[in-house]
Parts: sequence; structure tokens; C-alpha cells
Amino acid sequence: MDSPVPPIDPIEPSVEATNVPPPPPQPSALHNIFIGPRGVRAGWKIVLFMILSVLVGLCTIPLAKMIPKSGVKGMMSPTGSLYGEFLGMLTVLIPTGIMAKLIDHKEWGYFGMPLNRAFRSTFWVGSVVGVGVLALQLEIMHLCGWFDFGTVQLHGAAIVKYGLIWLVMFTFTGFTEEGLLRGYVQRVTTDGLSGLPNGWSFWTSALIFSVVFGALHLGNPGETAFGIFMVVVDGMVMCFSLWRTGDLWFAIGNHAFWDWGQTFLFGTPNSGTHGLGALMNPSFHGPAILAGGSDGPEGSVLVLLSEALIAVVVALLYRERKYPLLPDESPAADSVFINQ
Repeated sequence: MDSPVPPIDPIEPSVEATNVPPPPPQPSALHNIFIGPRGVRAGWKIVLFMILSVLVGLCTIPLAKMIPKSGVKGMMSPTGSLYGEFLGMLTVLIPTGIMAKLIDHKEWGYFGMPLNRAFRSTFWVGSVVGVGVLALQLEIMHLCGWFDFGTVQLHGAAIVKYGLIWLVMFTFTGFTEEGLLRGYVQRVTTDGLSGLPNGWSFWTSALIFSVVFGALHLGNPGETAFGIFMVVVDGMVMCFSLWRTGDLWFAIGNHAFWDWGQTFLFGTPNSGTHGLGALMNPSFHGPAILAGGSDGPEGSVLVLLSEALIAVVVALLYRERKYPLLPDESPAADSVFINQ
């Protein structure tokens, strides 16, 4: 006869029950405000980046006070501008490096300036296109009677001296302005808006920071409303080069040599400012919308042609998008929230 099965004590837990892990703790509402599926949310990253830029800028103030002045009201000093733009470049590159290393845990090149492609063909193509379209625009303005190239006012060693100083200075400018608004913040905002379809994350970010780019020029002496509008347009064209080339080297070269061509080579106003040590002594004639007025070539309606030509060259030379988007990395990336 079988012995009866002893009853199970309801108080004593089963072996299976004791091995079930407790549910993970739910993040607090405060945690969700600052942290998303991919770490610190994009908006807070941009705030941190800007704070770091301000802090680095404050650290450079003692050095900035040592920068020599031009001695001529309304004119940029070549040497002073060189020092000033170098310090400005630090306020972009240092925060980018800190954020890449400590917050994003990404390589430096992820934010638009991969060192293994520095000053290679893309940079020089951008440089040639930048000074080339400027020369074409000024020649058309000359043929229309709105611009005269003037005469050469530098000779011998002075041409080499001032040419090199302005070239290095505007290369620093390219790093600063392209890195500030089309480097880290463009990348982070594009990633943060990755839930948008068909690349709209990139172009939404591009429009936002191109408008900011224009706003930063509002304080330039001699800047015009049309000139500000064209700064925004130029920002979008440089973003197009970033979209097609995958990095900022075309934009940096284009930016540097366009500015160098205006300030040194042709001696025109550059976003409303003049520089000492220009090669040429030009003059403008006619209405500001045609001749550019105090804004220089950037204030002439013909700059629309220059920007269109830059975009066409980029479209012809670089046929496909190379800028990486989060959905390119893995199928799971499609589920990243827009407010990351």
C-alpha cells in the first residue's frame, strides 16, 4: 500500500520562487529628464558643451588682453586677429574633446573633424572652390560696373608675410565657426532627432544652427540684412558639404579661403569688417544689393550664384551621402526616441 504524500507547507517558499530575481528599479522622473536610451540627452549635452566653451573662453581672457590692437578704428589687425582666432579655436576644440571622451565616449572624428583626413583632398577642393567662386563673382561684378579690383598695394616680402598670416588666421576661423555650429552640436542634435525619417534629423539640426550662425553675425559692423540672410544660406550649403563628404574638411577649407580671398587677396569687406595688410585696394559702385555695400561681396545678390556654384560642385564631386546617421549603425537604432 502506497504511503500518503505529505502536504506541502504553504509557509515554506519553493526553490523556484527563491531564485526569481527582483524586478529592476524604475528610474525616477528626474533621471528620465536628464538621461535617455543612449545616455545624457542631446539637449543637455549641448548645454554642457556651451558651458565648457564659456569656461575655456574665460580661461583665455588673460591671454586675450595681451593681443595687440590694430590702432585703426574698424580695422582688423593681422597679428591680433591671428592670436584672437587661435584662442577662439580653443574654445571649440577643447570642449569637443572633453565631451567626446567623457560624455559621449566617441572618437574625435565622430564630430566632424577626423584627424586621419585632415588637410587632404577634400580640404583643398573646398579651398579652391571657395576662392574660385569669389573671384568669379567679383569678375562678374566688375563687368557689370559694380566693382573695381583697384591696384596692388603690397610688394615683395610683405605679400608673403600678410598672405600667410591671414591664411593661418582664417584657417583658425574655419575650425572655430565650422566646429562650433556644424561639428559637435550638429552631430548631437542629429542623433537626438534620429526618430525623424529620411534624414530630417540632420536637416532640422542644420537649419537650426544655420540660423544661429546668422544671428552670431548681427553684431558685425557694416553687416546688412541681406548679408545676414546669406550667412544662413552659406550655413546650409556647408551642411550640404558635410552631408555629402561625411566631415567638415571641405567646409573648413572653403570657409578659410573665401574669407582669405575677401580680406587679403582682393581687399574687400568680410561680413562688414576690413583687415589691414590687404593685397588690393578695391572700390564698389552702385546700389548695395548689387555692389554689396558695406558688407562686401556677401551683401551682393550675386553671392546667391556663388553659393549655388559651391552646392553644384559638391553635388557633382560627392555623389552620395557619407554623413552617418544612427539608423545606419543597427536596426535597433530606428527605435531611438526623438527627445534623446
